[in-house]
Amino acid sequence: SINKKMSCLGKLGEDFLIIKEIENGGTSTIYLVKSIKTGDMYAAKVYERANKYFMNEIETLKRLSSLNSPNIIHLITYGEEKIIRENKPEGEKKKYIILDYIPNKDLFHYVTHSKGLDEKNIKILFSTILKAVSQCHNEGICHRDLKLENILMNENNEPILCDFGFSGEIKGEDGTGRLVTFVGTNSYACPEILRCKPYDGIKCDIFSLGVILFILCFKCFGFGSALPNDYLYRLIIKKRYDQYWEEVGKKIGKEKINNISPELKALILKMISFVPNERPSIEDILNEDCMKNV
Repeated sequence: SINKKMSCLGKLGEDFLIIKEIENGGTSTIYLVKSIKTGDMYAAKVYERANKYFMNEIETLKRLSSLNSPNIIHLITYGEEKIIRENKPEGEKKKYIILDYIPNKDLFHYVTHSKGLDEKNIKILFSTILKAVSQCHNEGICHRDLKLENILMNENNEPILCDFGFSGEIKGEDGTGRLVTFVGTNSYACPEILRCKPYDGIKCDIFSLGVILFILCFKCFGFGSALPNDYLYRLIIKKRYDQYWEEVGKKIGKEKINNISPELKALILKMISFVPNERPSIEDILNEDCMKNV
């Protein structure tokens, strides 16, 4: 049994004390753990059930951690150890990944608990996210599940990309530059993925980034799903942009729509275009007049 003098919920192998549960995602649970040797705090992602995304995330994080980017989560170690918890003192062997511990909540929590960000701060935050995703792309990796919940916020409210379980190789699964594994989160997913069509991993990420930018601006989604049967997204497909903003304004208020510059709204629509080749590159986005000098 666990020594009650330890202020913890259990142990992960012989190296880490489990301090508290941070999040339970179904297939994995995130714990705050403390190194017994150094006293340093880390986040442990413990897989309740081993799946194919475990090794995928490790291999991706190995490559990205070598960049030592301040805006991409770092892999500390990984393995399979017995985890002893209060409710299961006999212990079970589980696969785990040890990562940087980011004490603040994710971007979803940051946005929903803010009174709304002004355009200048939106651009500063979004530029940092763009540059972090660009680092992934330069390493030949597409994230494929970019969303507010997969961007942590550090103590300085700077974004940290995380959760690379669905990441893929930009070169494609058969060397053609096209991917055919349909993963991600529906409300952020590009039309190609939702329609189960071969897709470009970079263009997929650009679409998700456009959804994120919309939410940063308006604290809501701009459509239900990126399919022709979605009324709002159908207006984007047909390029009826004035009508689109009018309809969105009916839902969230015209004053909110008018608080964001026409240039930034136009950029959002380019990023969430139905046609992948119409979506700008990250370099193009950062060079847009509305994104410069932030």
